[in-house]
Amino acid sequence: VNIKKRNREYEQAIPDEYLFHLQETYTSYIKQHNIKTIFIDASNADFLGNQAHFQVVLDALEKDFEDGQHYFSLP
Repeated sequence: VNIKKRNREYEQAIPDEYLFHLQETYTSYIKQHNIKTIFIDASNADFLGNQAHFQVVLDALEKDFEDGQHYFSLP
């Protein structure tokens, strides 16, 4: 969705399957190595139009998390 919104010509030809596989590969690597990671479901994000969405990201980045994965959803 964000790729379509940005409307960058060079991004438009990237297949959804490739992006999904890339995401799965990164997630698998992160879980195997217990890397401190913040996952934010941004599938419905509107960072320009909804300040609360942006604030969730800022708040998450300011926290001191233990190693492992930490998940957030936008309001």
